[in-house]
Amino acid sequence: MTTKTTVSNYPPTPGLLDNTQITQVSQSRYIAHIAVPCRNLDETARWYSQVLGAQPVRILDDRVTFSFGGVLQLVCHLERRAIELSPRAYPRHFGLTFLNMEDFNRMRDHVTKQDVKVLMQPTARFADTPHEHQTFMVVDPSGNVLEFKCYLRPELSY
Repeated sequence: MTTKTTVSNYPPTPGLLDNTQITQVSQSRYIAHIAVPCRNLDETARWYSQVLGAQPVRILDDRVTFSFGGVLQLVCHLERRAIELSPRAYPRHFGLTFLNMEDFNRMRDHVTKQDVKVLMQPTARFADTPHEHQTFMVVDPSGNVLEFKCYLRPELSY
């Protein structure tokens, strides 16, 4: 694989995610890994960094890899035939669960000001139950659905 372009061409929107680079492994540190298709690497790199604040860490001829706040490695593979034209949240979507409502609100406020396809407007789910949480869903340019949420009781986030 050769590097197609540099990640510095796609600086993430500041203040949305903590993209601090991991410099040493600790005993209890994990990174979740998700791979999704994308139709165009430049469009994908720009969208995830500017709209969602993800940090591009590697761009190759066939994929772009992002750090989502240091806890999720998202790899968008170039696959023009696998694009979802009519995206739905179920049975497949991915995203982040924020542990702090302030961080969630900052992401929600930023994303809702962008020109993005919204699949679910910001709303409260399971109101007046221990599982109450705020959520919204957006669709990336390739038709992948992303959900962002934050539970009122962070210990119930799983």
